[in-house]
Amino acid sequence: MTELTYKVPAIHCAGCASTISEALEPVEGVQTTEVDVDSKTVRVTGTLDDRVIRKVLTVSGYPPA
Repeated sequence: MTELTYKVPAIHCAGCASTISEALEPVEGVQTTEVDVDSKTVRVTGTLDDRVIRKVLTVSGYPPA
């Protein structure tokens, strides 16, 4: 299992966190997603492809830094 953490400056509220979680949930290989509004980070675990996760975040309006 892989764990990837992304700094996402556009996270501002629980609504942002919910949108990100909902976007990542159906991605193949994603097992868990944790969004921390205070630190503006997204942590994803599972069998992951960094390029796919970055693309999903960007398309969702939350590009990683």
